[in-house]
Amino acid sequence: MNNKVIFHGKGGEFFGIWIVNILLSVVTLGIYSAWAKVRTKKYFYGNTELAGDRFDYHATPTQILIGRIIAFVCVLIWAIANATFPLVASLLMLIFVGFTPILARNNARFDARMSSYRNVRFNFTGSVKGAYWAMMGAGLIGMIPLVFLAIITALVAAHSVVLVIICGILTVAAYLFLFAYVSAAMTRYFANGYQYGDRPFRAEISTEFFIKTILLGALMGAGLTIVMMAVAAIIAVVIAFLTMSSGEMGTVIDQFWFMVGGMSGMVYVILLMAFIAVFVQVRVRNYTFAQLVVSGDPEYGFTSTVRTRSFVWLMITNFLAQAFSLGLARAWVMVRTTRFLCEHTSVVGDLSLLTAKGEVMDEGAAIADEVASAFDIEMGLG
Repeated sequence: MNNKVIFHGKGGEFFGIWIVNILLSVVTLGIYSAWAKVRTKKYFYGNTELAGDRFDYHATPTQILIGRIIAFVCVLIWAIANATFPLVASLLMLIFVGFTPILARNNARFDARMSSYRNVRFNFTGSVKGAYWAMMGAGLIGMIPLVFLAIITALVAAHSVVLVIICGILTVAAYLFLFAYVSAAMTRYFANGYQYGDRPFRAEISTEFFIKTILLGALMGAGLTIVMMAVAAIIAVVIAFLTMSSGEMGTVIDQFWFMVGGMSGMVYVILLMAFIAVFVQVRVRNYTFAQLVVSGDPEYGFTSTVRTRSFVWLMITNFLAQAFSLGLARAWVMVRTTRFLCEHTSVVGDLSLLTAKGEVMDEGAAIADEVASAFDIEMGLG
Protein backbone atom coordinates (compact mmCIF):
# COMPACT_ATOMS: atom_id res chain seq x y z
CA MET A 1 0.00 0.00 0.00
CA ASN A 2 1.41 3.36 -1.09
CA ASN A 3 0.49 6.31 1.12
CA LYS A 4 1.23 9.51 -0.78
CA VAL A 5 2.27 12.58 1.20
CA ILE A 6 -0.17 15.44 0.61
CA PHE A 7 0.57 19.14 1.10
CA HIS A 8 -2.44 21.43 1.66
CA GLY A 9 -0.64 24.76 1.85
CA LYS A 10 -1.52 27.60 -0.54
CA GLY A 11 0.77 30.27 -1.92
CA GLY A 12 -1.60 33.18 -1.26
CA GLU A 13 -2.29 32.01 2.28
CA PHE A 14 1.39 31.62 3.15
CA PHE A 15 2.26 34.92 1.45
CA GLY A 16 0.44 36.82 4.22
CA ILE A 17 2.38 34.94 6.91
CA TRP A 18 5.66 35.45 5.04
CA ILE A 19 5.18 39.21 4.61
CA VAL A 20 4.26 39.70 8.28
CA ASN A 21 7.30 37.66 9.31
CA ILE A 22 9.62 39.85 7.23
CA LEU A 23 8.13 43.15 8.40
CA LEU A 24 8.19 42.22 12.09
CA SER A 25 11.74 40.84 11.79
CA VAL A 26 12.90 44.15 10.27
CA VAL A 27 11.07 46.28 12.86
CA THR A 28 12.49 44.24 15.77
CA LEU A 29 16.03 44.21 14.27
CA GLY A 30 15.89 40.47 13.70
CA ILE A 31 14.55 39.41 17.10
CA TYR A 32 11.21 38.33 15.66
CA SER A 33 13.02 36.05 13.17
CA ALA A 34 12.90 33.30 15.80
CA TRP A 35 9.11 33.56 15.95
CA ALA A 36 9.03 33.79 12.15
CA LYS A 37 10.93 30.52 11.79
CA VAL A 38 8.58 28.70 14.18
CA ARG A 39 5.48 30.10 12.41
CA THR A 40 6.86 29.01 9.03
CA LYS A 41 7.78 25.52 10.26
CA LYS A 42 4.39 25.07 11.93
CA TYR A 43 2.61 26.14 8.74
CA PHE A 44 4.48 23.68 6.52
CA TYR A 45 4.39 20.80 9.00
CA GLY A 46 0.74 21.39 9.86
CA ASN A 47 -0.24 21.36 6.19
CA THR A 48 1.61 18.13 5.40
CA GLU A 49 -0.64 15.08 5.61
CA LEU A 50 0.16 11.36 5.56
CA ALA A 51 -2.60 8.73 5.76
CA GLY A 52 -5.08 11.24 7.17
CA ASP A 53 -2.81 12.62 9.92
CA ARG A 54 -0.65 15.73 9.87
CA PHE A 55 2.82 16.49 11.17
CA ASP A 56 3.61 19.03 13.88
CA TYR A 57 6.56 21.20 14.89
CA HIS A 58 7.23 21.79 18.59
CA ALA A 59 10.18 24.19 18.90
CA THR A 60 9.46 27.42 20.77
CA PRO A 61 10.61 30.86 19.60
CA THR A 62 12.60 31.25 22.83
CA GLN A 63 14.63 28.15 22.04
CA ILE A 64 15.46 29.46 18.57
CA LEU A 65 16.21 32.96 19.92
CA ILE A 66 18.72 31.67 22.50
CA GLY A 67 20.61 29.81 19.80
CA ARG A 68 20.61 32.83 17.49
CA ILE A 69 21.87 35.18 20.19
CA ILE A 70 24.79 32.84 20.92
CA ALA A 71 25.45 32.47 17.19
CA PHE A 72 25.35 36.27 16.76
CA VAL A 73 27.85 36.73 19.58
CA CYS A 74 30.17 34.19 17.94
CA VAL A 75 29.97 35.96 14.58
CA LEU A 76 30.51 39.36 16.27
CA ILE A 77 33.64 38.09 18.03
CA TRP A 78 34.95 36.78 14.71
CA ALA A 79 34.19 40.10 12.93
CA ILE A 80 36.04 42.10 15.60
CA ALA A 81 38.98 39.70 15.47
CA ASN A 82 39.03 39.91 11.66
CA ALA A 83 39.25 43.72 11.84
CA THR A 84 41.90 43.84 14.55
CA PHE A 85 43.74 40.47 14.64
CA PRO A 86 43.39 38.70 11.26
CA LEU A 87 45.54 35.79 12.43
CA VAL A 88 43.21 35.18 15.37
CA ALA A 89 40.21 35.45 13.02
CA SER A 90 41.74 32.81 10.74
CA LEU A 91 42.28 30.54 13.73
CA LEU A 92 38.66 31.05 14.82
CA MET A 93 37.47 30.19 11.31
CA LEU A 94 39.49 26.97 11.37
CA ILE A 95 37.97 26.11 14.74
CA PHE A 96 34.49 26.75 13.31
CA VAL A 97 35.21 24.48 10.33
CA GLY A 98 36.46 21.85 12.76
CA PHE A 99 33.15 22.01 14.64
CA THR A 100 31.01 21.85 11.47
CA PRO A 101 30.27 18.09 11.75
CA ILE A 102 29.05 18.57 15.34
CA LEU A 103 26.90 21.52 14.30
CA ALA A 104 25.40 19.59 11.36
CA ARG A 105 24.69 16.57 13.56
CA ASN A 106 23.13 18.70 16.34
CA ASN A 107 21.05 20.64 13.83
CA ALA A 108 19.65 17.39 12.41
CA ARG A 109 18.93 16.21 15.97
CA PHE A 110 17.18 19.47 16.90
CA ASP A 111 14.92 19.50 13.83
CA ALA A 112 14.08 15.81 14.28
CA ARG A 113 13.26 16.14 17.98
CA MET A 114 11.03 19.13 17.34
CA SER A 115 9.02 17.18 14.73
CA SER A 116 6.21 14.72 15.38
CA TYR A 117 3.65 12.54 13.63
CA ARG A 118 0.64 11.12 15.47
CA ASN A 119 2.01 12.67 18.70
CA VAL A 120 5.24 10.64 18.47
CA ARG A 121 8.50 12.58 18.13
CA PHE A 122 11.26 11.88 15.66
CA ASN A 123 14.90 11.77 16.73
CA PHE A 124 18.37 11.70 15.24
CA THR A 125 20.83 9.37 16.94
CA GLY A 126 23.86 9.68 14.66
CA SER A 127 27.08 9.81 16.68
CA VAL A 128 29.63 12.63 16.70
CA LYS A 129 32.29 10.13 15.60
CA GLY A 130 30.13 9.13 12.64
CA ALA A 131 29.60 12.78 11.69
CA TYR A 132 33.35 13.45 11.63
CA TRP A 133 34.00 10.35 9.55
CA ALA A 134 31.25 11.15 7.02
CA MET A 135 32.10 14.85 6.62
CA MET A 136 35.86 14.92 7.14
CA GLY A 137 37.46 11.49 7.53
CA ALA A 138 36.10 10.09 4.27
CA GLY A 139 37.22 13.23 2.46
CA LEU A 140 40.75 13.15 3.88
CA ILE A 141 41.22 9.51 2.84
CA GLY A 142 39.79 10.27 -0.57
CA MET A 143 42.27 13.15 -0.95
CA ILE A 144 45.25 10.74 -0.95
CA PRO A 145 45.00 9.88 -4.69
CA LEU A 146 44.60 13.58 -5.55
CA VAL A 147 47.74 14.53 -3.61
CA PHE A 148 49.64 11.62 -5.16
CA LEU A 149 48.60 12.67 -8.68
CA ALA A 150 49.49 16.31 -7.99
CA ILE A 151 53.02 15.28 -6.97
CA ILE A 152 53.45 13.10 -10.08
CA THR A 153 52.14 15.91 -12.33
CA ALA A 154 54.66 18.34 -10.83
CA LEU A 155 57.52 15.86 -11.39
CA VAL A 156 56.69 15.07 -15.03
CA ALA A 157 55.51 18.56 -16.06
CA ALA A 158 58.88 19.50 -17.56
CA HIS A 159 59.44 16.18 -19.30
CA SER A 160 56.26 15.01 -21.02
CA VAL A 161 53.12 16.81 -22.13
CA VAL A 162 51.42 13.46 -22.74
CA LEU A 163 52.02 12.35 -19.13
CA VAL A 164 50.69 15.69 -17.87
CA ILE A 165 47.49 15.20 -19.89
CA ILE A 166 47.14 11.63 -18.60
CA CYS A 167 47.68 12.85 -15.01
CA GLY A 168 45.09 15.58 -15.60
CA ILE A 169 42.50 13.04 -16.75
CA LEU A 170 43.31 10.79 -13.79
CA THR A 171 43.02 13.79 -11.43
CA VAL A 172 39.52 14.59 -12.72
CA ALA A 173 38.56 10.91 -12.30
CA ALA A 174 40.01 10.89 -8.76
CA TYR A 175 38.06 14.06 -7.88
CA LEU A 176 34.81 12.52 -9.15
CA PHE A 177 35.52 9.40 -7.10
CA LEU A 178 36.23 11.56 -4.02
CA PHE A 179 32.95 13.45 -4.46
CA ALA A 180 31.01 10.19 -4.86
CA TYR A 181 32.76 8.58 -1.88
CA VAL A 182 32.05 11.50 0.46
CA SER A 183 28.46 11.87 -0.79
CA ALA A 184 27.81 8.17 -0.13
CA ALA A 185 29.33 8.41 3.36
CA MET A 186 27.20 11.43 4.29
CA THR A 187 24.00 9.90 2.89
CA ARG A 188 24.72 6.66 4.76
CA TYR A 189 25.28 8.56 8.01
CA PHE A 190 22.04 10.55 7.87
CA ALA A 191 19.86 7.77 6.43
CA ASN A 192 20.80 5.45 9.30
CA GLY A 193 20.61 8.11 12.00
CA TYR A 194 16.92 9.03 12.08
CA GLN A 195 14.35 7.42 14.34
CA TYR A 196 10.57 7.59 14.75
CA GLY A 197 9.78 6.96 18.39
CA ASP A 198 11.50 3.65 19.17
CA ARG A 199 11.67 2.69 15.48
CA PRO A 200 15.09 3.34 13.86
CA PHE A 201 15.50 4.11 10.17
CA ARG A 202 18.00 2.05 8.22
CA ALA A 203 19.30 2.01 4.66
CA GLU A 204 21.93 0.04 2.75
CA ILE A 205 23.70 2.78 0.80
CA SER A 206 26.06 1.64 -1.95
CA THR A 207 29.11 3.75 -2.83
CA GLU A 208 29.02 2.13 -6.27
CA PHE A 209 25.67 3.81 -7.01
CA PHE A 210 27.12 7.24 -6.23
CA ILE A 211 30.18 6.59 -8.42
CA LYS A 212 27.92 5.57 -11.33
CA THR A 213 25.69 8.61 -10.79
CA ILE A 214 28.60 11.08 -10.70
CA LEU A 215 30.15 9.48 -13.79
CA LEU A 216 26.82 9.63 -15.63
CA GLY A 217 26.54 13.31 -14.73
CA ALA A 218 30.09 13.98 -15.93
CA LEU A 219 29.58 12.08 -19.19
CA MET A 220 26.29 13.88 -19.78
CA GLY A 221 28.01 17.22 -19.21
CA ALA A 222 30.86 16.29 -21.56
CA GLY A 223 28.44 15.13 -24.27
CA LEU A 224 26.31 18.27 -24.08
CA THR A 225 29.44 20.42 -24.14
CA ILE A 226 30.72 18.70 -27.29
CA VAL A 227 27.36 19.27 -28.99
CA MET A 228 27.35 22.93 -27.94
CA MET A 229 30.92 23.43 -29.17
CA ALA A 230 29.98 21.90 -32.53
CA VAL A 231 26.96 24.21 -32.86
CA ALA A 232 29.09 27.20 -31.85
CA ALA A 233 31.73 26.27 -34.44
CA ILE A 234 29.11 26.05 -37.20
CA ILE A 235 27.65 29.44 -36.21
CA ALA A 236 31.16 30.94 -36.15
CA VAL A 237 31.90 29.65 -39.66
CA VAL A 238 28.61 31.03 -40.99
CA ILE A 239 29.21 34.44 -39.41
CA ALA A 240 32.78 34.54 -40.70
CA PHE A 241 31.53 33.76 -44.23
CA LEU A 242 28.81 36.42 -44.10
CA THR A 243 31.10 39.15 -42.78
CA MET A 244 34.20 38.25 -44.79
CA SER A 245 33.62 40.95 -47.38
CA SER A 246 31.78 43.48 -45.23
CA GLY A 247 34.78 45.64 -44.45
CA GLU A 248 34.59 47.80 -41.32
CA MET A 249 30.96 46.84 -40.66
CA GLY A 250 32.07 43.22 -40.67
CA THR A 251 34.54 43.97 -37.89
CA VAL A 252 31.80 45.55 -35.80
CA ILE A 253 29.55 42.52 -36.39
CA ASP A 254 32.42 40.20 -35.48
CA GLN A 255 32.95 42.06 -32.18
CA PHE A 256 29.23 41.97 -31.45
CA TRP A 257 29.00 38.22 -32.01
CA PHE A 258 32.18 37.68 -30.00
CA MET A 259 30.55 39.45 -27.03
CA VAL A 260 27.29 37.54 -27.48
CA GLY A 261 29.21 34.27 -27.74
CA GLY A 262 31.12 34.98 -24.53
CA MET A 263 27.93 35.78 -22.60
CA SER A 264 26.15 32.75 -24.06
CA GLY A 265 29.07 30.55 -23.03
CA MET A 266 28.89 31.78 -19.44
CA VAL A 267 25.12 31.23 -19.31
CA TYR A 268 25.55 27.77 -20.83
CA VAL A 269 28.15 26.74 -18.24
CA ILE A 270 25.89 27.92 -15.38
CA LEU A 271 22.85 26.11 -16.80
CA LEU A 272 24.86 22.96 -17.50
CA MET A 273 26.24 22.82 -13.95
CA ALA A 274 22.75 23.43 -12.54
CA PHE A 275 21.28 20.66 -14.73
CA ILE A 276 23.95 18.15 -13.71
CA ALA A 277 23.51 19.08 -10.03
CA VAL A 278 19.74 18.52 -10.31
CA PHE A 279 20.29 15.23 -12.16
CA VAL A 280 22.56 13.96 -9.37
CA GLN A 281 20.25 15.26 -6.63
CA VAL A 282 17.18 13.59 -8.13
CA ARG A 283 18.90 10.22 -8.63
CA VAL A 284 20.32 10.26 -5.10
CA ARG A 285 16.96 11.20 -3.58
CA ASN A 286 15.07 8.48 -5.43
CA TYR A 287 17.73 5.88 -4.61
CA THR A 288 17.99 6.83 -0.93
CA PHE A 289 14.24 6.75 -0.37
CA ALA A 290 14.03 3.37 -2.13
CA GLN A 291 16.66 1.98 0.27
CA LEU A 292 15.16 3.56 3.39
CA VAL A 293 13.22 1.35 5.82
CA VAL A 294 11.55 2.07 9.16
CA SER A 295 12.32 -0.93 11.36
CA GLY A 296 9.72 -2.64 13.50
CA ASP A 297 6.66 -4.80 13.00
CA PRO A 298 5.47 -4.13 10.38
CA GLU A 299 8.31 -2.47 8.47
CA TYR A 300 7.69 0.52 6.25
CA GLY A 301 9.47 1.65 3.11
CA PHE A 302 9.56 4.83 1.04
CA THR A 303 9.37 5.80 -2.62
CA SER A 304 10.47 8.94 -4.42
CA THR A 305 9.37 9.43 -8.03
CA VAL A 306 10.95 12.80 -8.86
CA ARG A 307 12.05 13.17 -12.50
CA THR A 308 15.02 15.29 -13.56
CA ARG A 309 13.12 17.09 -16.33
CA SER A 310 10.23 18.02 -14.02
CA PHE A 311 12.55 19.20 -11.26
CA VAL A 312 14.65 21.28 -13.68
CA TRP A 313 11.48 22.95 -14.96
CA LEU A 314 10.42 23.61 -11.36
CA MET A 315 13.80 25.23 -10.56
CA ILE A 316 13.81 27.37 -13.72
CA THR A 317 10.27 28.67 -13.25
CA ASN A 318 10.91 29.29 -9.55
CA PHE A 319 14.00 31.35 -10.41
CA LEU A 320 12.19 33.36 -13.08
CA ALA A 321 9.22 34.00 -10.80
CA GLN A 322 11.44 35.37 -8.04
CA ALA A 323 13.58 37.39 -10.46
CA PHE A 324 10.66 39.11 -12.19
CA SER A 325 8.75 39.67 -8.92
CA LEU A 326 11.85 41.11 -7.19
CA GLY A 327 11.64 38.35 -4.59
CA LEU A 328 7.94 38.72 -3.77
CA ALA A 329 7.20 35.29 -5.24
CA ARG A 330 9.41 33.63 -2.61
CA ALA A 331 6.42 32.47 -0.53
CA TRP A 332 4.75 30.98 -3.62
CA VAL A 333 8.01 29.22 -4.57
CA MET A 334 8.37 27.66 -1.09
CA VAL A 335 4.80 26.31 -1.21
CA ARG A 336 5.13 25.13 -4.80
CA THR A 337 8.42 23.31 -4.16
CA THR A 338 7.09 21.60 -1.02
CA ARG A 339 3.93 20.48 -2.82
CA PHE A 340 6.01 19.08 -5.71
CA LEU A 341 8.25 17.03 -3.40
CA CYS A 342 5.28 15.77 -1.38
CA GLU A 343 3.45 14.69 -4.55
CA HIS A 344 6.44 12.51 -5.46
CA THR A 345 6.96 10.97 -2.01
CA SER A 346 5.11 7.97 -0.56
CA VAL A 347 5.32 5.65 2.44
CA VAL A 348 4.89 1.96 1.59
CA GLY A 349 2.88 -0.10 4.08
CA ASP A 350 -0.38 -0.14 6.03
CA LEU A 351 -0.10 2.91 8.30
CA SER A 352 -3.23 1.88 10.20
CA LEU A 353 -1.00 -0.75 11.84
CA LEU A 354 1.75 1.73 12.76
CA THR A 355 2.67 1.77 16.45
CA ALA A 356 5.65 3.48 18.05
CA LYS A 357 6.68 4.44 21.55
CA GLY A 358 8.01 7.92 22.17
CA GLU A 359 11.65 8.04 23.27
CA VAL A 360 12.83 10.06 26.27
CA MET A 361 14.92 12.96 24.97
CA ASP A 362 18.10 14.26 26.60
CA GLU A 363 17.10 17.83 27.42
CA GLY A 364 20.64 18.61 28.56
CA ALA A 365 21.77 18.88 24.92
CA ALA A 366 19.04 21.35 23.98
CA ILE A 367 21.16 24.53 23.94
CA ALA A 368 23.83 22.91 21.77
CA ASP A 369 21.12 21.83 19.32
CA GLU A 370 19.60 25.32 19.26
CA VAL A 371 22.97 26.94 18.57
CA ALA A 372 23.58 24.48 15.73
CA SER A 373 20.13 25.27 14.33
CA ALA A 374 20.92 28.99 14.45
CA PHE A 375 23.91 28.50 12.14
CA ASP A 376 21.54 26.77 9.66
CA ILE A 377 24.02 24.05 8.70
CA GLU A 378 21.22 21.91 7.34
CA MET A 379 22.14 18.46 6.11
CA GLY A 380 19.99 15.39 6.01
CA LEU A 381 17.50 13.60 3.77
CA GLY A 382 15.64 15.65 1.13
